[in-house]
Amino acid sequence: MPVEHIEYSPTENQLTFAQHFIHLSFFNVLFMGFMMDEADFTDFESLMQKDYLIQPPDDINLFMGDYLTNQSGDVNKKRVMDYSSDSFDFVINTFPQINDEILSQGKDKHKPSFLEGHSNLDLILRGESHTAHHRAQAIVCLRMKEAVPPSFTEYNILG
Repeated sequence: MPVEHIEYSPTENQLTFAQHFIHLSFFNVLFMGFMMDEADFTDFESLMQKDYLIQPPDDINLFMGDYLTNQSGDVNKKRVMDYSSDSFDFVINTFPQINDEILSQGKDKHKPSFLEGHSNLDLILRGESHTAHHRAQAIVCLRMKEAVPPSFTEYNILG
């Protein structure tokens, strides 16, 4: 996304391009950290206090349209890219610790309502689906600003 459009949103109530990446990155860390954490959580607020959560680059709303602190587009783009990279590194570095026993656990763990009934394997699948959803939303933003999204492979070049 060109830096001048990093905070573009198709409508006032939708996440901005930058927010899509902050949101998906935050929740990937939350899902993975929660899965590996043996503690029970009775509410969302207690979960949000965990040290494994990598704080977003700004105090930005993770659920509704909002904007980063007014800085230049190139600064905000770098902040979002660094945060996303750190978050994906956390997930990638956690994967080697996961085994079949860990994947089968978690369904009965006390957790906030939006995670109820999920096993640890469900959380991984939910993270993948969640990432795909927000990547698709980001592609819409790119297209609306006439930017070309990256392709998945050399055979489906988008232009």
